[in-house]
Amino acid sequence: MLQAFRPSSGWNPDRGFPDLNVTWRDYHIEPQVMQFLQLINGIQDPRSQELLSLPFPHVTGFRLLMTMLTHPLWPLPIWGALQVRNRLSMHRPLRAGDTSDLIARVAGWRVLEKGIEVDLHTRLRRGDDCAWESVVTFYYRGRFGSPTEHGAALGAAPISPVLDVHSTKAEEWRINGSGRWRFGALTGDYNGIHQWDWYARRFGFAAAFPHPQRVAAQCLGHLHSSGSVPLHLDLWIKGPVYFGSEVIQRVSPLVDDECQDFALWIAGDERPALVGSLHNAVSA
Repeated sequence: MLQAFRPSSGWNPDRGFPDLNVTWRDYHIEPQVMQFLQLINGIQDPRSQELLSLPFPHVTGFRLLMTMLTHPLWPLPIWGALQVRNRLSMHRPLRAGDTSDLIARVAGWRVLEKGIEVDLHTRLRRGDDCAWESVVTFYYRGRFGSPTEHGAALGAAPISPVLDVHSTKAEEWRINGSGRWRFGALTGDYNGIHQWDWYARRFGFAAAFPHPQRVAAQCLGHLHSSGSVPLHLDLWIKGPVYFGSEVIQRVSPLVDDECQDFALWIAGDERPALVGSLHNAVSA
């Protein structure tokens, strides 16, 4: 995280984003970390606990993405990066103690009219077998030249499913504010907007708010799925969910026993803060 204070070189359309590859060798699923995720998210239903395997490498493996976003070759400062979409796919069951290599790389990027998007692709591999992968899309506001595309767009679709306030109400709960620093240590993201209200307000937010991975894990914990693989999750991050806020999660009817959409609202808001689509088969 200290590398975030290094001056960035600035955007150059001729160079684009660097072709970075970062590997975490001998990465493994740690039972005590899984227990911590269950504890801070208040997840007790064993059927829901199985779903936590899906975001687990995304939580702890986020350190690789932080390494890339703060790398000396990265052209834009991390402080302007907004995590807007996630695509998580689990192809094989993940078992505690399994050792693999976690490999992250820069995939495609797109210059838009009012910003730029970049996809970071991470794979959990043992030899030639890929048990899990993710595509995390970051967005930077600003003007970066004429619209253009580079590389394949591997992430979630730009447009999310639409759920309204009349969708089935699944659960209500309050966003737990405990374990902030420990969760930051898991992700490698120690940004003060996830720690202190006064700091978050300096950047225009109403209060401090959890990492999106933590909110997504809570949403999965309140769904009821067999967790059978292959399993696929798309997430659209619409806005912050503040610590201490009351939230309402609504779900769509299950389609063909395979696909279920869900959304999370802060109580009283008309616009969802997080939208997700969970598939029991990787078809997207």
